[in-house]
Amino acid sequence: MKLILLTLTTVALVIVSPAAAQIYTGHWDIAAHEHIHGGETELELELHNHDASPPEEPLQGAIIAYNFGANDKVDVTVGYSNNLGLLYVSPATEAEADSRSMPFIGFSAEELPASFTGTEVAFTMTGFSFAANSFTVGPGIGKFYMFEDADLFFDSTAGPGNYGLFSVGAGTHGHGEFGFSDAGLYEITLVASGNNGASVSGDPATFTFNVVPEPSSGALLLAGMAALAGLRRRIRRPVQV
Repeated sequence: MKLILLTLTTVALVIVSPAAAQIYTGHWDIAAHEHIHGGETELELELHNHDASPPEEPLQGAIIAYNFGANDKVDVTVGYSNNLGLLYVSPATEAEADSRSMPFIGFSAEELPASFTGTEVAFTMTGFSFAANSFTVGPGIGKFYMFEDADLFFDSTAGPGNYGLFSVGAGTHGHGEFGFSDAGLYEITLVASGNNGASVSGDPATFTFNVVPEPSSGALLLAGMAALAGLRRRIRRPVQV
């Protein structure tokens, strides 16, 4: 029995082991902030902990991870007729995110100085890539969307130059829901732009989402039994001399 438990634990660790620091819970914002470079004002994008007080240093290189249930896909239609198909969908509210132990990701222009007040700050999606993981069934192309009610903001299927944008007022932040068609790593490249009396933008920044449907307990049990059977076969194999 101890051997079986050890095998199951090992299988689970192999499945969900992160390659980099990952964010599994909490309210985080992709935040635009002012940066002066060579005398020119730019807007940089960083991942900030929304609830940290005092504010923490921005998190660099972290992966936003969603551990969905194995059967969590839902059929999504935006508006009256824009059907996006079966998707894993991120929580719509912070309360839902907390109840499901998932991250709640927003877009923030709260840190911008008063010179931006009254203007809209746009987060434009300029790049996209997808890499499948071991949970993906079939080829899958990793479709990514962001939407809210009848509005579709980001659409990876629209192609370069047409991925879309999401805007928030300077001094505010906003949210939408993310939809993912397959398990895997999604890299979303964004550029922030606004106006402080003149048009201001910045360099592209890439944010990574890791979508991992948790296997059912039955799947883990079968995987553990298979691993145990393989171990027993190796143990029983006669030694050649």
